[in-house]
Amino acid sequence: MNETYTLEVLAEMTGITARTLVEYQEHGIIRPQFDDDTVRCLRRIEHLRESCGMNLGGLKLMARLLQEVDELRHELRLRR
Repeated sequence: MNETYTLEVLAEMTGITARTLVEYQEHGIIRPQFDDDTVRCLRRIEHLRESCGMNLGGLKLMARLLQEVDELRHELRLRR
């Protein structure tokens, strides 16, 4: 099971301000439970935000699509 983190620890781990993390949470980009999956998601999202200049709506869509891809990969691994 993944370790969970506080908002402050997550901010320190990712270099993203607590305020931005709360905003991401409020917009449904990340879940309120902060764990290793959240860290991976945030790294992807921040890369997209910085390299593509995506807005919150775009980030939310990408986070959802990336989650679906991860779930499909997991299903494929289980079938092998």
